[in-house]
Amino acid sequence: MTDFKLTETDRLLMTTKQVRKRLDLTKEVPIKTVLECIEVASRAPIGGNAQVNRWMLVNDPQTKEALADLYRREGTAYLENGKKQVEELGGDATQRAVVDSSLYLLDHLHEVPMMIIPIRNDRPGTSVFDQATFWGSVTPGVWSLQLALRARGIGSAWTTLHLYHENEASNLLGIPESVTQIALLPTAYYTGEKFHPAKRRPAEEITYLNRWKQTPTN
Repeated sequence: MTDFKLTETDRLLMTTKQVRKRLDLTKEVPIKTVLECIEVASRAPIGGNAQVNRWMLVNDPQTKEALADLYRREGTAYLENGKKQVEELGGDATQRAVVDSSLYLLDHLHEVPMMIIPIRNDRPGTSVFDQATFWGSVTPGVWSLQLALRARGIGSAWTTLHLYHENEASNLLGIPESVTQIALLPTAYYTGEKFHPAKRRPAEEITYLNRWKQTPTN
């Protein structure tokens, strides 16, 4: 047995969500607090234990505005089209809520107190192996960061639409061509008291044992 309280660790894992509408746009996020979370996140598994991950924090209003403009340049049509498809296909309440909150973030992205851009200090290869190795060494750290933020009352969301214009974003931030932006996390203290676990299919329905579509038994 471990000394972790499983009810608390499970609650943290199950209630850390993409936060868009519930970001408090009026409250500053201290750099010191984010650095504490990065200390936690830097302990996430990394292939070969190579320290190749970096973090860019953005709280300058003009820079945030410029990044938000890049985000909206591609994101407006993308999300409006997504909204249209959900409406035409009669999407459920969850799908509608995701699109609605994404459009809200689109309009307010420049107002978030801080943006966090995870970076890997090299470029991905093209094979499936190269891609799996590359992303597998950086995404665990981003998720650890989001968990650490959540534990401190800070919400975040994994977004990537600004990467349609990666070169422009890199030029704006002084990022060299030899490194890769992974995402953009709008970051703010969240409003409200609780997050409920997301509705998901039972583990037995999405897990196979030894062969494809072979259902595991207890």
